Amino acid sequence: MSTEPETTGDAEPGTPTGGAGTEADAPDAGQVSEAEAELRAQQAERERIERRKAEKKGPVESGGKLSGKAADLLAAVRAVESGEKPAATVLAEPGPAPRRSAPEPVRRPQPVTAEAVATSAAPAPETVRAVRGLLGEGGAPEALAPQVAAALGEGADEQLRADPWQLLRIAGVRPEQADGFARALLGAECGPDDERRGRAVTVWLLEQAALAGHTALEMPALLTALAQRGVPDPDRAVQDTIAEGEALVFQDALEETGATPARTEEEDAEAEERPVRVLVGLERYALAEESLADGLARLVNSAPKQDGSTEEWERAAASAQGSAGELIRTVAAHGLVLHTGGEASLAEPAALLHAARSLGLRAWAATHGPIGRDRFATLLGRSGGPTGPGTNEA
Repeated sequence: MSTEPETTGDAEPGTPTGGAGTEADAPDAGQVSEAEAELRAQQAERERIERRKAEKKGPVESGGKLSGKAADLLAAVRAVESGEKPAATVLAEPGPAPRRSAPEPVRRPQPVTAEAVATSAAPAPETVRAVRGLLGEGGAPEALAPQVAAALGEGADEQLRADPWQLLRIAGVRPEQADGFARALLGAECGPDDERRGRAVTVWLLEQAALAGHTALEMPALLTALAQRGVPDPDRAVQDTIAEGEALVFQDALEETGATPARTEEEDAEAEERPVRVLVGLERYALAEESLADGLARLVNSAPKQDGSTEEWERAAASAQGSAGELIRTVAAHGLVLHTGGEASLAEPAALLHAARSLGLRAWAATHGPIGRDRFATLLGRSGGPTGPGTNEA
């Protein structure tokens, strides 16, 4: 049996652990104070250790640091264990949460189809009924009512009664048919010299010319056509049409042909006005053609300076065969060239592309689709040009 006093594991080695007799053994007062302080510290540490041991032996309070759904679930389990609530009520699965209405999606603007445009531009039913009644009164086909109402717009029946020759605005209607309709409505007031008839026939002739590919007619040709349609005063009919803004008149300067003889200053002053031809056309066609001409003129004027010497281009043109040489010479001398033709004309652009590349120029050919690209690549191979990727672009 050991005779050493029992010590705790928390005491540091070499420190006294005795009771009240320790102070009496101290040599002086200063050492007694330090020993007392050390004993008090050890006693406080023992008390702390005993408290921790007692806490470990007691029930552990679990879930003290839980929050949210975990804390709610723990509280429900404890309520069931204590008998406060039945398990069926607490552990039953919650019902589905009420659905919230989804916000309206942002609708992007959709392209307007032709059918939608036709539907939105459809004339009002009452307008169509009024026009149908008027057409029946004049002996015209009532099936034309929707077209007439769409062409003349609101109040189409009133416009058509005031000017029966407006029926010529409808595709397929001829002047003699419009004349019969006008006679049925106007009676004795209808005559071939009616200015309304002259304007309507003028516009109709310009429409027919546009369908044939002529956006404008020369004034003499238009006057002749009006006379053939029974217009007594064609010149007045054209002037009335221009005054009403239904047609436009243009002047196209004529190029002088032949050698110009030497003239004095007085003769030059008298010849300042060059000869012109007068053209008449509908506004929408004439302006479209004029806009296209202006665009082509800007393209011609913006063309870069010719690359390669004239001798090199001439040698390339001489080495080509037939019309291909002519195309090469034309391209060398002009900034913009229009080349037309059928399937056989593909060989000339192929020769042109080969000639440009032989001069060290960067040249491309654009084709409409893969079939044209393959055919053109074959032609380039025959002409000796490269046929790899990038030779021609679709």
